[in-house]
Amino acid sequence: MHSLRAIVGSVVCLVCLVLSACSSAPTADSALKDANKSNIQRLANLYAKYQFENKFKGPKDEAEFKKFLSGSGATLLEKIGVSAGEVDGLFVCERDGEPFQIRYGLTSGPRGSQDAVVFEKTGKGGRRMVAFLNMVQREVDELEYNDLFNAKIK
Repeated sequence: MHSLRAIVGSVVCLVCLVLSACSSAPTADSALKDANKSNIQRLANLYAKYQFENKFKGPKDEAEFKKFLSGSGATLLEKIGVSAGEVDGLFVCERDGEPFQIRYGLTSGPRGSQDAVVFEKTGKGGRRMVAFLNMVQREVDELEYNDLFNAKIK
């Protein structure tokens, strides 16, 4: 009887440990917010979502992209911590306070794309952030920026 109590007690402790670990583990929503901490990340990821829902073709212009974000993209906006009334603010860079330059009309495929899509207009210290459709963002110099921005649209 004594060993049965010890076993039950051990099992209860183990279950409590597992449950407490699970409650501190990141949820899908928190992971989604972590992958969308800045406007440049958000716009690139939302652009990829637009492509996925539209036969892998990007929006033709800003108006079409904003219409998507206000419509079927609204639920995703909420999950990344942006209200529907803040859509216009997504298009402004937090670092330089200027509107982003976006390459509209990009086409990808079922496996995605590595194309550069969202660009800081001015940046800082002669370097500008660029966001790619593969969830990568990085600072580039003027020469690389121009190469990426002027790359042929597929």
